[in-house]
Amino acid sequence: MEYLDRNELRRLFTVARDRNRTHHLAMVVGLWHGLRVSEILAIKGRDIVDGQLSVKRLKRSKATLQPIHADSDPLFDERPLLELAAQNKGRLFQFSRQRMDQFVKVYGELADLHPDKRHAHAICKHSLAMLLWDQTHSLGMIQSYLGHRAASSTLCYLAEADARKAQLAVSSMAI
Repeated sequence: MEYLDRNELRRLFTVARDRNRTHHLAMVVGLWHGLRVSEILAIKGRDIVDGQLSVKRLKRSKATLQPIHADSDPLFDERPLLELAAQNKGRLFQFSRQRMDQFVKVYGELADLHPDKRHAHAICKHSLAMLLWDQTHSLGMIQSYLGHRAASSTLCYLAEADARKAQLAVSSMAI
């Protein structure tokens, strides 16, 4: 399973921030909300209210509110999204899915990431799942946060050893 640890994310986000702050912010937003590229690109300024982002999942009909992530490390701080939203109520990220795929690959190469980790899904979904797993060891919380209907969907985002532990926990609860 391909996910980026915090050091790899730091390298990637440093390269992105130094080259294009909007690209950097799109990746940070994707990470903290576990979004697909299409979900990132659909964010509008009006989706941000009172420091929260209304997250609309591709596979869910109901939007959820998630707080804007404030981090003492500017590379991981999502608060610049508030300023961008105040300036623009329409789409915040004015580029295509193909363009995002391109810059993630370029920035990943410049950050010396393994080629399998140079895609937005590894940054946003896989990496968030592992960060949350390391903090909580709560499969249900991660499942809910990522917007998955089934625990099996969430398990595929965890590293192999951690997925086995989580699967054992789910199996023991079913008995």
